[in-house]
Amino acid sequence: MTDPSERLIVYTATIITFDGSATTAYGEPCEPGHGYSEADGFWDPRRYWRLEASRDRVRPDVCPARCRQPARWLARRITARLGGVDAIGGTGASFSGCREAVYPGHLTGARADEPGMVFGSGTFLGDAITASRLHPPAVGLRTLTACAHASGFTTAELAEAAGLLGLT
Repeated sequence: MTDPSERLIVYTATIITFDGSATTAYGEPCEPGHGYSEADGFWDPRRYWRLEASRDRVRPDVCPARCRQPARWLARRITARLGGVDAIGGTGASFSGCREAVYPGHLTGARADEPGMVFGSGTFLGDAITASRLHPPAVGLRTLTACAHASGFTTAELAEAAGLLGLT
């Protein structure tokens, strides 16, 4: 476990796996062959397609103690791990709206389309689900959507990082 006074980033994620069933992750009926399961948890980008139930089982990104520009470090680390970021959480410490990765891919890399490019959607997850309704997704197809949660940073550092990420 890290010192709680350290500047660090912890990640959470959701993995959706298309399973070919006739139910959603919430047990609701859907068109046969379009079902999926969902897993949420703490995410360690070093073990990309694995989620943990406990924060203690993942290794956060820790800002070096002698870092002279913590906001710049935060923005660079988030971009390296998640690629583009679309929104900041209510406290300014959670960066979300990340793109999805399709197994075995990774979140970083160029965006293929902006969210909402598939009719009836407005988010990347919505695009994946809406597109899957157009034709059955391959059984075993997985998507991962992640979120970065910064702690130990000052309000000014979080605001500066948000600006560097183009969110303000």
